[in-house]
Amino acid sequence: MKNKKFVIPDGMEYFMPNEAKLFENLKQKALKKLISLGYSFVNPPIFDSLSNLLSLKATDLDIETLTITDQQSGGDIGIRADITPQIAKIDYQISNAKGINKYCYMGDILKSSSRDFDRKNPYQLGTEIFGVSNKNSDLDIIRSMIEIVSLSREKRLIIEIGNVSFINNLLDSFEISDEKRRFLVRLINLKSKSEIKLFCKENKMDKKKSNFLIELIGLSGDIKVLKEIQRLIKSNNMNFVNEINELKFVTKGIEKLRSPCELQIDLCELHGYEYQSSIVFGAYVPNFRKEIARGGRYNAYSTGKNSYREATGFSLDLKDIFNLSIVNERK
Repeated sequence: MKNKKFVIPDGMEYFMPNEAKLFENLKQKALKKLISLGYSFVNPPIFDSLSNLLSLKATDLDIETLTITDQQSGGDIGIRADITPQIAKIDYQISNAKGINKYCYMGDILKSSSRDFDRKNPYQLGTEIFGVSNKNSDLDIIRSMIEIVSLSREKRLIIEIGNVSFINNLLDSFEISDEKRRFLVRLINLKSKSEIKLFCKENKMDKKKSNFLIELIGLSGDIKVLKEIQRLIKSNNMNFVNEINELKFVTKGIEKLRSPCELQIDLCELHGYEYQSSIVFGAYVPNFRKEIARGGRYNAYSTGKNSYREATGFSLDLKDIFNLSIVNERK
């Protein structure tokens, strides 16, 4: 060993003997829970063809997925930044886009463009349901999410529910370029009303629709806010009856899954909006820098002209669950 210095790159981490054993125990507990809920375990590799890693419509995956040269073939292969696209490929090979399939998975990923204080080497765990996309499958996925987050021993859990249909339909009606659309989405995620007003004015966007967007941004909170959202939709002659009813069903279902559980409604949370199709959700715990888990419905892959294999799922970094469980055990 010529260089005896032990330097760990920023955003990376080691598990030493005792930690590694505890983490392995957590992995086994999580897998046992998910299998008991009816999910089949699959384990794709961290290196894969780019066609398997970039099958979802998500520009962030294009940026984060590292490519390397396959010395044998001379072509490019990738290091995955998300396991979900691989699970979609597995589903297609197993089902040929027919029937309902439930999968769980876990494994290392690499986030090359991770933000400050974020981990570059997460250990992603998740569940996916293919072949159905409705309120019952949403609850199934949310239940699996709650079960895994609960392994952190956190007593307080906040579930945020949204639906990207409201904003996506509005953005489609604006008929703006993809670049301007992405910029507007960033402003919506920041909930920057003044900048959104200026953007809409500069781009000569429909004033009534722009005002609806700005009002919608201000409507977030507990389950009671759904009544205010309904009033806003009705006053603007918009038809989102089915979406509202689904939100009501899912929120009531979550209350039955876990108690106590705080519920929040936010229709302007658009992370992952590019490939997610309607209901989205996230889990939050106290004193954590961001959501600890995230999921929602999406179109997994095309099955024909204007036809898609519908799916819903969630994922998290199991290392976050592990670290929180250690902290909570010491309390």
